[in-house]
Amino acid sequence: MNAPKYILRINEAVFMPVERNKIKYAIKIFVWVIVAVIILSSLIFQDNMFSELSWMSRAFLICLAVGFGFYGNKTELTPSHMELQFFNDYVVVYRPNRYYSRRVTRKEIIKINYCDISRCVLKTQAQRIHIYCGGVSTFFKLKSNGTFPQSPTEVRNFAEGLVYFDISFIKDVDIVKEIETHSPIKVIVENS
Repeated sequence: MNAPKYILRINEAVFMPVERNKIKYAIKIFVWVIVAVIILSSLIFQDNMFSELSWMSRAFLICLAVGFGFYGNKTELTPSHMELQFFNDYVVVYRPNRYYSRRVTRKEIIKINYCDISRCVLKTQAQRIHIYCGGVSTFFKLKSNGTFPQSPTEVRNFAEGLVYFDISFIKDVDIVKEIETHSPIKVIVENS
């Protein structure tokens, strides 16, 4: 593979889980265990065990179940390194360590030929760049020992798709100017 004519190194914004409060998480599990025991014992004994509780216990259990039922994994936007590598005929979106969920973290190499790009849109309110295109995605899924495999986990050819990245943390770079200067891509700016 030849060397890129320009590399734009930026940090895209990615949602990452925040360290959860262990006490609140333990109370949530405890409440759901109590609810499960009440439901299972009601099914086994063919009697409504919830009605056997005092009205104060029922109200307290309902408040806890509703309160902690909506207590989920909190996330926040975190910077994640990525590169746009501009070549003569194509651009490569390179993400060396992209977090998707607790189980899915992967290295991504997405090759997009300029002729396969139908449009590129900057959504100003969402602060995202959308590239509508076809291309080749190469994924390397993170192993349990914290390393990436030498050979790709998955290679996907796509005729039509969307490649996007969040530019919330990019303040010092004019991303539209950089893309239009180093490639034949014309960026459409939308207020959406």
